[in-house]
Amino acid sequence: MWKGRFPSTKARFCTFELKHAPVRDQVVITALAEYDEVISWQGVRAEESPARAKLPEWEEDADNTPGLHVYRPILRWLHADVFAIAKRHGIKPNPLYQQDCSRVGCMPCIHANKAELAAIFTRWPEEIERIAEWERIVAACSRRGNSMFFPATQDSHKAERRIESITVESHGIKTYRDWAMTTRGGGISIYLRG
Repeated sequence: MWKGRFPSTKARFCTFELKHAPVRDQVVITALAEYDEVISWQGVRAEESPARAKLPEWEEDADNTPGLHVYRPILRWLHADVFAIAKRHGIKPNPLYQQDCSRVGCMPCIHANKAELAAIFTRWPEEIERIAEWERIVAACSRRGNSMFFPATQDSHKAERRIESITVESHGIKTYRDWAMTTRGGGISIYLRG
């Protein structure tokens, strides 16, 4: 809440604040105080994003931290490879993957696609209510007086750039339901067909 806004695809501070900083502060720095070198194993894959595709498999003195090395053993794996090896070893995937979720870290992720949002609106409406409540709380703390989970410009049908015209009621997460429940081009989604 200290930023007065939610993270977004262009300002993704969630990963840094919820993953990177705590691991660095509570694990890496602590380990480097006792050992000369620490190897951080990371399960990121090049297929996940253009930025990750540019990462090396091995990195020395990562984050400008002497002694911190990063190893990314599955960097070149494909999506199918991950599930194939899990199956081969009898490991069941997170059940959310079988319920139309492409990401399982946050509910919903700021990168949730239309199909995933439709699944969330249908299966877990309480999550939408939770986000709507957080929109109200963060808006009350925001210097702009508003804060939406998704950018007000994301939906082309109601894209708005004038701050004074954007409210939680007009552009909040609940307003994405109708859009999420349609197929590309406005057809009826499988979630509405019954």
